[in-house]
Amino acid sequence: MNEYQENIKYLIQRPKTPVIKPAMHRSIFNKSIQREFKLNKGCHQTMGYAEVKVNGPCQFLKKNTRKVIRPFVDNTKTTIKNPVRYPCGPNKPSPKKEISKNFLRENIVDVVRRVPLLPKHRVQDSRKGHIIVLNEAGLEPTYVLKKDFGKLPLYIEKIFKKNETVRLVEIERTQAIKPPLRRLPEEECYELLTGLKTNWAELNRQFLLLPMLTDTVTKIKRKTNLENQLGSLEKDITLLEKYSALYVCNDDV
Repeated sequence: MNEYQENIKYLIQRPKTPVIKPAMHRSIFNKSIQREFKLNKGCHQTMGYAEVKVNGPCQFLKKNTRKVIRPFVDNTKTTIKNPVRYPCGPNKPSPKKEISKNFLRENIVDVVRRVPLLPKHRVQDSRKGHIIVLNEAGLEPTYVLKKDFGKLPLYIEKIFKKNETVRLVEIERTQAIKPPLRRLPEEECYELLTGLKTNWAELNRQFLLLPMLTDTVTKIKRKTNLENQLGSLEKDITLLEKYSALYVCNDDV
């Protein structure tokens, strides 16, 4: 609707709603900052800044006017003009003779014997001449073709052999002190059998409470897990009931 259309309701002046601004943020460190500012405000009132004598306009810096005093260093070396040479006795080592090397000839021989480098495998991937070196870009399986790829490093094999040797020696020492197996007493066998049957009854109760329809992955996993646990418990119960004398391994071996 047009704002200037003739209507009596537009003649009544409406009161303007005041704009309520949010409270201005004030830092909790405001007072401490003001206090520190007032303390450091008049730090030069008593003595003032250091007065430095300023040179006149005519006394500007000219060439070779600044004197630089360097420390005196004596570079003279004492040399012996006629050194005394002692004869080489049976216990004294003979002086080493300096062997002159022909570096030019050695460099020529080194270049001749050197194996020439293989050309790099390059691929041009654009019409503007952009080239990719496959050996350096990691696009060729160079690391996989190494002789020691996938093998255990030598230092790890040494550590493993050392630890394995120590473990075997400790096992042999323990077995020499104590027998590795002990017979299970009847009381402990009865308690073990009772606990296994109790656990089997609890798992069987949970298995019977499962829904008839296993249509989700969670139900299938739960049913499979309960069946595996029940089968393991049944094997243990059968083993305990079948044999009267059982030997178990010690815990410290």
